[in-house]
This record gives sequence, C-alpha cells and structure tokens, in this order.
Amino acid sequence: MTTVRLNKDDEDLLERLRARYILMGKKMTKKEILGQLIRQEAKKFEEEVIDHHLPKLEEDFAWRLLKKPVKWGIKDTSITVDEYLYQ
Repeated sequence: MTTVRLNKDDEDLLERLRARYILMGKKMTKKEILGQLIRQEAKKFEEEVIDHHLPKLEEDFAWRLLKKPVKWGIKDTSITVDEYLYQ
C-alpha cells in the first residue's frame, strides 16, 4: 500500500467528487475514486498512443500478406516446408 499526499485544492476536488457520488446513491471511498480515475486516464493514454504511433492493423503490410498469401504452387506446405526453405 502506498500513501498519496494531495495538495489542498486536489483534496477538496476529490472530496467534492466523493460527495457527488454519494448524492447519486453510490458510496465510494477516495481510494476507489482515485483507482477509477487512474484506470480511465491510463486507458485514454494507451488509446492515444496506439492511435497516433502505430499503423492501423488493416494498413499493416504483414497483415495484408496474411489476408492474401502468395501461392507457391504447393498444396500442403506443412510436409515439405523444410525442403523449400533450406534448399
């Protein structure tokens, strides 16, 4: 377990958020609220990083090759794959 120290303004915001949950009929501890906020922020960050830095799966060259494999003229490569790879 880790202790988190918040400044006064953040502590007040957290307490207000907790009070809003109570008014909505959902009693949550500060720990639960912080955990939920951290998970939401982490998910949002991961989605932004993935969306901006990695190509879409459909645009990936290797994925397109898997969708349209090259014909080798061999019916079953599972038996003869070594012959063709290591000739």
